[in-house]
Amino acid sequence: MVYMVFWQCREQLLVVFFGGMFLATILEYSTSLVMEILFHAKWWDYSDKKFNIGGRICLLASLFWGILSVGVIFYLQPLMVKLYEKVPVEAGSLGVYISLMLFMTDTVITVSHTFKLDKILVDIQTLKRDFTEYMVGSRLYETKEELKQKLTGYKQAELYDRIRQFMEDNREKLLERNKHIEDFDLKKLYLDIEKNIKEYMAKLQTKINKTSYVQRRLLKAFPGLRTSRPEVAGTSAKKGITVNRKAMRWVDMNNIFNEELKGTSKSYLSGFLRVALVGILVILQFGVLFLLTYWLSESTIYFYLIIEIGSIFITIGLVNDNRNSTYKIGWICIILILPLTGHIMYALWGKGDATKKIDKKILASISNGNQYHYYDDALTEEFAKKYPTKSRMSKYMESQHFPLFKNNQINYYPMGENTFDAIFGDIKNAKKFILINFFIVGEGVLWSNMHDLLLQKIKEGVQVKFMYDDFGATLRTSKNFRRNLEAEGFEIAVFNPIHKYTDKLYMNYRSHQKIIVIDGNIGYTGGMNLADEYVNLINRFGTWKDNAVRVEGDAVWGLTVTFLQMWEICNERLTLDYNCFRPSIEFPPNEVYCHVISDGPANNPNNPIESIYKQVINYAKEYLYITTPYLIIEDDMKQALITAAKSGVDVRIITPYIPDKKNVKRLTNYNYGQLLEGGIRIFEYKPGFIHAKTIINEDCGIVGTINMDYRSFFLHYECGLWMCNPEVISMVKKDIIDTIDISVEITYEEWKNRPWYLKTYQRILNLFSTQM
Repeated sequence: MVYMVFWQCREQLLVVFFGGMFLATILEYSTSLVMEILFHAKWWDYSDKKFNIGGRICLLASLFWGILSVGVIFYLQPLMVKLYEKVPVEAGSLGVYISLMLFMTDTVITVSHTFKLDKILVDIQTLKRDFTEYMVGSRLYETKEELKQKLTGYKQAELYDRIRQFMEDNREKLLERNKHIEDFDLKKLYLDIEKNIKEYMAKLQTKINKTSYVQRRLLKAFPGLRTSRPEVAGTSAKKGITVNRKAMRWVDMNNIFNEELKGTSKSYLSGFLRVALVGILVILQFGVLFLLTYWLSESTIYFYLIIEIGSIFITIGLVNDNRNSTYKIGWICIILILPLTGHIMYALWGKGDATKKIDKKILASISNGNQYHYYDDALTEEFAKKYPTKSRMSKYMESQHFPLFKNNQINYYPMGENTFDAIFGDIKNAKKFILINFFIVGEGVLWSNMHDLLLQKIKEGVQVKFMYDDFGATLRTSKNFRRNLEAEGFEIAVFNPIHKYTDKLYMNYRSHQKIIVIDGNIGYTGGMNLADEYVNLINRFGTWKDNAVRVEGDAVWGLTVTFLQMWEICNERLTLDYNCFRPSIEFPPNEVYCHVISDGPANNPNNPIESIYKQVINYAKEYLYITTPYLIIEDDMKQALITAAKSGVDVRIITPYIPDKKNVKRLTNYNYGQLLEGGIRIFEYKPGFIHAKTIINEDCGIVGTINMDYRSFFLHYECGLWMCNPEVISMVKKDIIDTIDISVEITYEEWKNRPWYLKTYQRILNLFSTQM
């Protein structure tokens, strides 16, 4: 690459030196990063060198690459030219072909063996970690940190000599610090450690013997090769976790170890390949349509009249369609920009005929679940007397098959750390069944703890139903994730496999729900997912703020029914008896009223959650507070918020300061303008990314999985808990006020003065707002 890029300017020494230095450094960094992602291994590490970046590159190495580039251009290339002139063309071509074939074969073999080597490296480093833990606990006490430093980077052959030398150097300290132990004998400790070293060496040799010639060659070529899998990062997750980060603390269910442990955000090649394959199939579909358009364009005269007539009929159909205006405007734009291709695309995917059969099956499963709901007229009247302004909203929710519940105890959790603390505690006490549904599942520390606990409950005879969205888990779980769990006794359901409906583009519809139900008595829902960033074990976008609610009471049945409806959707031809999952206890009476709400694309165009959100806005009298990671709303929702603000309601919205998706952030910022001008106050959560989805007014509110965007209202299956009780709402309000205190307020003047190029880009992005 150095030769190809710099051959034209080969006479300029400095250009070749600094250019080669820069190019090689970029290649080295990107190669290290890609190989780390693919193989979960660190191939080289410059961390101990000065001026390094992430251990992948450093200034000294870059200088070496610059010198090497000069050598390639000025010395190696002339030698290659001379050699090329002496070798016959046929022999040279044959040599190149053979070399290329050998190189490709060697690459394939090396890659396959590298994947196998990863498991061996994990075993070896786990063994090393376990031995180090034994050493620091072998009556060496206060010298353990010194010993850890001494053991860092040791060679196996020098192991015993190093430890023995360490003990000799600290002989007096060891005797002094262990004098209170009656049976302490330094010689006996020598023998005990020697025995353990021999056992360790034997196990290590067994692991090394498993490596093939190719793997040993890799280890020799990359002596610093080490796995970066979380299984061996730090101390075993099974021993417990405490993480302190910006005054936040997450402790797992055992609470017995207090050493900081970092989480991980892993990506799997198998998942990436699945997504890439589906993406290619979709692109091919679009490609065929564009090629068809190009072919037909040769007969433009004959088709022009047909296109015009088709456009008239499609436009009339869209204008009279009962779906939302954003959907209709989007299709009209496509048809205007791509006259013939747009017509075909609308015929295939726009009318909704392709997905009607799928939606019909989904609605049948939902209808089956709705039969298990109970509606209490006396309770409805009681609620109407206590909250007359909210009774219309409650009756609307009952009309959408979301019954009213009372007798609920609600706990609100302002962070994911708090939520999973409580979840682990409740799962520990499960007796009959556990129902779990998440959108994203990412293998890491949090999943490891959850998995171990659920596995223990399965061994105790507890039924565990575990459901997740296929797209949400594909990139962050291994290809055998489901199979392994089923072999361990989990009951697994995967929502809408991404490859299943590629021709219908139904893969765009996802289950974004998060539900946990324990024994029918305790339920959770909120914004959190099952991955390390949700509990701040890793820092992806600053401090990650999420929220959730724990409900113990009658409303848990609503979460149970919602979960089982989605379970039936994932398992065609399955009809469940919901009564097996009824609560096992009577709940003490109180006046905490709740509705469990849910909807999805099968409900289109009737989307009850969007209507419920508008009612919460319209019925607000004093204040309306919203937290959402994405703010991409339609005009009618904007007008509802602006009308509330102009009516004297204190309307405040919190969005992230640090985004997880930059284009979505730009589009969110674009939506600020009209709202700020209308008197709404907008804040950005300065510490990082706010993923909490909340809307409250003075006496009711919703905490759940619903973002303030088109995707949540129309393309995702969502759920949430509508709550009506002053004490509960005050808990949520306090958290929002505390969050505002550490947020930065956006003013209308600031918004108007953003750069011109950003304004232009945001307008273009707005064309694709329904898919963001």
